[in-house]
Amino acid sequence: MTNVFPMSFAQRRLCFLHGLDPTGCAHSTARCFQVTGPLDVTALRAAVDVLVARHEPLRTVFPLGASQHVSSHGCGHVRVIDVPDESEALRLVEALASQPFDIERGPLLRLSVLKPTPETHFLLLSVHLLAADGWSLQVLLEELAMAYREAISGVPAGWTELPVQYADWAVWQREQLTEPRRVELSRWWRQHLAGTPLVLELVPPRRAMGRGRRVHRVLPAEVAAAVHSLASAGRQTVFTVLAAACGVVLAHHAGREQVLLGLAVANRELPEVERVLGFFVNTVTLRIDLRGDPDFRELLGRVADATAAASAHQALPFEQLVAELDPPRDPTRSPIVQVNFAHHPAETLGVMALHGCAVREHLLDFATAKFELTLRVEETADGASVVWAEFDESVFGTGFIDGLLSSYEEVLCAAALDVPVSRLLPARAATERVLTRIFADVLGVETVGPHDDFFRLGGHSLLLIDVAVRVRAELGRDIGLRDLYQTPTVAGAAARLERAGDSR
Repeated sequence: MTNVFPMSFAQRRLCFLHGLDPTGCAHSTARCFQVTGPLDVTALRAAVDVLVARHEPLRTVFPLGASQHVSSHGCGHVRVIDVPDESEALRLVEALASQPFDIERGPLLRLSVLKPTPETHFLLLSVHLLAADGWSLQVLLEELAMAYREAISGVPAGWTELPVQYADWAVWQREQLTEPRRVELSRWWRQHLAGTPLVLELVPPRRAMGRGRRVHRVLPAEVAAAVHSLASAGRQTVFTVLAAACGVVLAHHAGREQVLLGLAVANRELPEVERVLGFFVNTVTLRIDLRGDPDFRELLGRVADATAAASAHQALPFEQLVAELDPPRDPTRSPIVQVNFAHHPAETLGVMALHGCAVREHLLDFATAKFELTLRVEETADGASVVWAEFDESVFGTGFIDGLLSSYEEVLCAAALDVPVSRLLPARAATERVLTRIFADVLGVETVGPHDDFFRLGGHSLLLIDVAVRVRAELGRDIGLRDLYQTPTVAGAAARLERAGDSR
């Protein structure tokens, strides 16, 4: 038996984006875990079946993206594959992670078990955001551990019945967003964003093709500790410090005094939906205002106020905000926000635990590009912080991203409450000015932008030797031809030089 329900606003938006996705998997999550020990695959199948029975979104499909169809019964999709060795297992993991999702037929949750040895398994968990957002994934992993232990031991896990399912919440959401409330929220957002540029021109316009790539940088322990100390001294949250620093970097690269960040808010104010799976997330716009060259303390206050205001008005679905502001349609840009930011404190991403086995996560090289650029800071249990950049490589080159991450670390290193934001990135500006002149001279052009590709401007590999010679002569520093080839932009070369200088 199948029941048909209206979709939530978030589901409608996601179905539309899925239809535009050339990969079929950009709006999904894939995580891989290496399991060592006596994994019971039969118990694992039973555990997944328990979750499918418990959570309606795991047995929901979206024919034509017009409504959600919930089956009253269903079973998990668990695939077991024997492989000759670990290298083949990891190769196959990458291939399986990139398989598209069919949201009209399902399933939206897939678990692949690759078995290179009797005591070693690789578990690939793939789930579409329509079935589980980030919060849901944490719940999913916790409950999978409970169900597996129950299946192994026979001891009941003590499940509590869910008071509502996602479809109930979708109906409630529509009831709450009355027309007067929608008008009130729209008016506030129009006033709040008035005069703020809705396009952040970090690089020349290029059509996003959904070619995802992900890179990361581990912040030095002293930098991660300094962020927490700065938040405490300024009586602000760690998120506020990290978001403010991100705004400084983006403003510097784009030459702007105001930037907009997209924030994914959990949208789970009701306690009844705390353990419910589904796509609750809404995107809100965070305005970071650097006008008047405030010191970092003042900037933190501005960001905290803007965050609180945006959260108080988060009930307006993002796609309705886009319709309300009606920015010019540009196929090379996402409307209103082009950069998304997230902060995940330690132990908020969910961990896999299977009774009687040792489990560690294997980070995948595979990445999808849900947006042009997402910057995410993840804190680990041992106090480290990892900055991830997930980006569409048809829009951003690796040189730009490398420079962006270098700038971010530099700002976090230099930030102090009484330091004006204009003084947080002085070294990059000076280095880039010299490199801009060198690039222009070698190429025989009048000017070169910080993110213009050397080869697209007519350069070739042999000319990189001239660049390297000029860099040594004018900056007194060496840059390798391999580095120049991999990051053929002024900003990328500056980032490489500064990173090399830091390591000496």
